[in-house]
Amino acid sequence: MENSLNLREDLLETIENKNVSHLKELFDTIPTIDLAEALDGVDDARLLIYIFRVISKDYTGDFFTDLSAEQQEHIISAFSDKDLIELLENSFADDIVDTIEEMPANVVNRILRVAPSDLRKDINTLLNYKDNTAGSIMTTEYIEMHEDILVRDAIASIRKNGREAETVYTIFVRDAKRTLVGTINLDDLIFASEEDTLETIMDKDFITCNANDDQEEVANMFKRYDLNAMAVVNNEKKILGIITIDDVVDIIVQEANEDIANLNQVSAIEEPYLKTSVWKLVKKCLPWIMILMILQIGSAAITSAFDGLIASFAVLAVFSPLILDAGGNSGGQTTTMIVRSLALNEFKKGDFKKVIWKEFRVALIIAGIIGVFAVALTFSEMAIGVVSIDNSSFNENPWLVRFLVSLLVGSTLMVTMIISRMIGCLLPFFAKKIHVDPAVMCGPFTTTVVDIVSLLTYFLIWQELFYPLIF
Repeated sequence: MENSLNLREDLLETIENKNVSHLKELFDTIPTIDLAEALDGVDDARLLIYIFRVISKDYTGDFFTDLSAEQQEHIISAFSDKDLIELLENSFADDIVDTIEEMPANVVNRILRVAPSDLRKDINTLLNYKDNTAGSIMTTEYIEMHEDILVRDAIASIRKNGREAETVYTIFVRDAKRTLVGTINLDDLIFASEEDTLETIMDKDFITCNANDDQEEVANMFKRYDLNAMAVVNNEKKILGIITIDDVVDIIVQEANEDIANLNQVSAIEEPYLKTSVWKLVKKCLPWIMILMILQIGSAAITSAFDGLIASFAVLAVFSPLILDAGGNSGGQTTTMIVRSLALNEFKKGDFKKVIWKEFRVALIIAGIIGVFAVALTFSEMAIGVVSIDNSSFNENPWLVRFLVSLLVGSTLMVTMIISRMIGCLLPFFAKKIHVDPAVMCGPFTTTVVDIVSLLTYFLIWQELFYPLIF
């Protein structure tokens, strides 16, 4: 934080004093993301535009992308058409798309109006793909070469045009029909004989994705095959664009944020917390709280149905929170593990039965240990007076009553552990089957269903087995 404040003061002082050499030195030695964050909140277009007038064009595109949406809008509004064209020419199409998606319509129209025809075509192509698909995140700046080109000519071409590409570490090779036929890593190209053709050294066993594939599936493919870049192709295997590892890092962060938010019943926040308004945070959280309150009607109905039993033996109410919390925690643990594995595509077709059988065995072991532990814990609580049973009819044999109550809690928890873990295991698969994000559905449903099952089990065991023994 202190370094960021110092950098901010240094930047502002440098700009005010028009110290060009020092400003260039800062951009040569400090990542643009750090410089942009240091200027967070600076909305004076005059100061921001001065930076773009001075720094090298090698940095303008990245620096602009790293600025906040408000700052980007101020800059675009203040730029002349000539300046805007220069900025666009030094930016990648996918970064421009990410920027204009949050801009007002008049700003978007101006960008598309002044953009060079080729760039405008690329931007419109990316804008037409559905959100969160491979097509929406791909870039159209990549190195593509014909398979008959010699290695020496390929290297010369990369030296000449490589700076305009998103990456030079993967070269995509096509045939005469513009069909993608292979890829070449830069190191393989450099160490190959200059007289070889690309066809003789290219990797023909390459991985691609379709433009309509979900971005999360694409990220999993990068992880599985350890890729730096991947081609996005259409149904005819014609290359449309590429996705690079930096895009995948953004996807992983985005998807992780969404899953964490969904598991905790909060709509995902697209911007930093401190920049999110109070009312926007309220709107993110309030609906789920109200939905969960409605879903708890089932628990209330069960408690009401057994209110006579509770009134005759008040200690039942004392231990009901223990039953509910343990059941919810156990089901939540299972849900978290299964949702994570589904998100990472760890399960193959036919693995459902294996998962259920494995989780059932886990549930049995946990249920046995928790049941014994619960009997000992609750009996100790009543024995030392943490929980008291105040009823004169029990004076003849209070220790037996305490043991039976402990046994009730332990046996209920055993059943609850098994049922809650099976529910926590089944719901994510069910959500996946009906094409609903498991992280969205399973959190609230697991908690609510487990609460209802736990209470019902608790009161039924008491009513059918233990009540006749005590009374």
